[in-house]
Amino acid sequence: MQMQLTKVPSAVRKLIIPSTVEIGEQIIPEEGAVLIAEALSDAGKNNLLEFTSGRIGFLTEGDILPVVLGKRRALREYSGDIPKQVAVGDVLYYLCESGVVGEIRGINEQWGAPIQVRILGSLLENGKPVNIKQSALPNYTTLEQSAPIIGVVGTCMNIGKTTAICKIIKHFKAQGLKVAGVKLSGVASTQDLDKIQDAGASPVLGFMDAGLPSTCGNPQAVIEAAISVLHAANTFNPDLIIAEFGDGILGEYNVGHILKSPHIQQHISSFIVGAGDLVGAWGAQEIMHQYGVPVTVITGPAVNNDTGVQYVENHFHVPAESNQHAMPKTLHLIEKNLSTVKEKQAQFAAVKS
Repeated sequence: MQMQLTKVPSAVRKLIIPSTVEIGEQIIPEEGAVLIAEALSDAGKNNLLEFTSGRIGFLTEGDILPVVLGKRRALREYSGDIPKQVAVGDVLYYLCESGVVGEIRGINEQWGAPIQVRILGSLLENGKPVNIKQSALPNYTTLEQSAPIIGVVGTCMNIGKTTAICKIIKHFKAQGLKVAGVKLSGVASTQDLDKIQDAGASPVLGFMDAGLPSTCGNPQAVIEAAISVLHAANTFNPDLIIAEFGDGILGEYNVGHILKSPHIQQHISSFIVGAGDLVGAWGAQEIMHQYGVPVTVITGPAVNNDTGVQYVENHFHVPAESNQHAMPKTLHLIEKNLSTVKEKQAQFAAVKS
């Protein structure tokens, strides 16, 4: 059976999908499965749609589009699961504007009710159901060598991570360095990656490129996706890699599992943490210590004035700096750590030769 699409969301941007697609009744309810759906009533619903270009538009009742089965565990927006069974005619929820769908688990009323979609069938290619994993990067389980990694994580969503990242990228680009940008956790979206690319990072890759609609699934699969993304970024021979961790330090997006991976941790040069308040700043430092990753700088709303900066530095004994303006302290510390890494690499190369 053929179906004409009206819109295409970003979650399937790595696939080559024609405007007229073949759909089948066989539906495999697994992470990354691409289905064809019809948007139901948009009246009073949150019907935002992120197109493959990154533009944010809207879903309209009657739209026909490809969607991706996935999980989500957002504290401020929606939570949902992959149904154990999916059949033609079933109604699922649009969990994320990028096109991730599933059965609803939790709704944040301030964010609005999500739009529902009716499943019309699975997207077929050569007669077989399509999964975004089919276009994923090659899978790797180890990362023996890598450019130094500058990690950025927050205590929650929308804490200023991307703002800090863009400042760091622009600084090192101005010095003539090649900076790669990656996003290793969260739910599928191009918005942060687009901002990172606009700041000058190249290449820019995310866990979506490794075939994951989100990182709240199997922890080992998430770790391998992160390693695979970093491996791909390193093939471009960057001088350093800026790694953003979506969501927060705690939660169900497996940030802790990624950070505790020795394959990744060994290449971390600096780590920036965005905190919303002093309790979050204290807790972030304690948790990162448990993970074995020293915090280089605390930034974010907790330290957007001198009072917060002084409290964090005097009581937590970790540098702090607002990300609302230039970040000379942060950039100096990153540069210092990068110099240390280069010295160790040079010593290792001399001994090896």
